[in-house]
Amino acid sequence: MLACATPVLASADTTKQATASMKLNGQQVSAAAWGRHLTRTFLDIIKTGDPVPALTSFLNPGFQIQRTNGVRQDKDSFLAKPSYLAGYELSQFRVRRSGTVITVTFWIAVQGSIINGVKYSAAPNPALAVFVFYDGEWTLNSYGNFNKPS
Repeated sequence: MLACATPVLASADTTKQATASMKLNGQQVSAAAWGRHLTRTFLDIIKTGDPVPALTSFLNPGFQIQRTNGVRQDKDSFLAKPSYLAGYELSQFRVRRSGTVITVTFWIAVQGSIINGVKYSAAPNPALAVFVFYDGEWTLNSYGNFNKPS
């Protein structure tokens, strides 16, 4: 009977660790604030001139991205050809958390977005990001970008 209870206890402990890690400027924040923070962190990494080092640890090993044009990439293929983003504006956040998973839906207007050599629209479009607490860190598990080429 003890063996059956152990995974439940480990899961509860991991959920507590995930909650304890949700701090901004040393202050505990809500799942909504943390989800917005994680989303901005991902997009800010893409804005850098060299996103690969930060993305390597930020992307979950099971990471996948789905784009409007049907292109799908896993972590390795995304790191091989990372996207470029000059700037962005976010709105209409909806954040939900269940244990060690945070799901974020939002609208994003991008500036200077180039993906696989194709320029994308600057009009606001819906997006979806799913973050998972993995190996003691919040990681991006999946991202759906519904922006269209311009």
